[in-house]
Amino acid sequence: MSGDHLFTFRVGNAGRSREVRVGRTAAIVVASLLGVLFVLLTQGIYDIRDNISKFHELRALRARVSEQNLALYHLDAKFEGLSAEVERLRAMDNRIRSLVKANASLRGKSPSGIGGAETPETSAANRLDKLLDLKFDRMKKDLLVDVNDLDVLGETLDGKRLLLESVPGGWPVRGTLSSAFGVRNSPFTETPVFHQGMDIVARAGAPVLASASGVVAKSGYEALYGNVVVVDHGAGYRSVYGHLSSCSVEEGARVNRGEELGKVGSTGRSTGPHLHYEVRVNGLPVNPARFLN
Repeated sequence: MSGDHLFTFRVGNAGRSREVRVGRTAAIVVASLLGVLFVLLTQGIYDIRDNISKFHELRALRARVSEQNLALYHLDAKFEGLSAEVERLRAMDNRIRSLVKANASLRGKSPSGIGGAETPETSAANRLDKLLDLKFDRMKKDLLVDVNDLDVLGETLDGKRLLLESVPGGWPVRGTLSSAFGVRNSPFTETPVFHQGMDIVARAGAPVLASASGVVAKSGYEALYGNVVVVDHGAGYRSVYGHLSSCSVEEGARVNRGEELGKVGSTGRSTGPHLHYEVRVNGLPVNPARFLN
């Protein structure tokens, strides 16, 4: 490196290298340019950050202006409403004043025929107030009577609705009636016995449906009924579904009318697939045929 040159570089391979010399003046120019670029870049970054900050401030100002415009719009609407109310009151005042003037002019004239009993003005006003109070009291009593009648009627309708919802209705399964309610010859002993329900022959596995809404009082196995479900419908009504192949509900569950309780089977004391269906009222069995339609 000589005194006229600041840096010397060799570029290329060892056999084909070139020597590049950078003078002191060129290095100073390059450094100056880099410094200027650095200053410009720093200033540009600062300007960008400043513009971004101003943009956020501008957006916040626009949001506040929009809120203020909305508030002014609501105030203007309220003012318009108040203005309309003032105009209405002003028109009413003018009308009352005109009526008062007309009444005064009529009082100033001499009537040609006047007579009859007279009552002091204050007494008449008091009598009118009492009459209005009396009418208001009568109207209030009539309204109270009507409301009480409606309450009683509503309670009666609610009671009837609950009663209707508690009454079993429809066929729990579609099939053929093989044994009715009442006395029959036992298929096991061939002696007369009382049959507390009705037997409906149906396809094994057919769904058995609740004949009314209620709460499952029993869901399990008994020796005579086999797999049996008992539903308490309220108001003293219960329905029994016996000889099921399986039970689909658990005790304590709430079921709706038409909801599946189990499947047709031949469990317990049975001669073949069928549903033993009972309806009990206050603990006593009644003829289920009354509730099928």
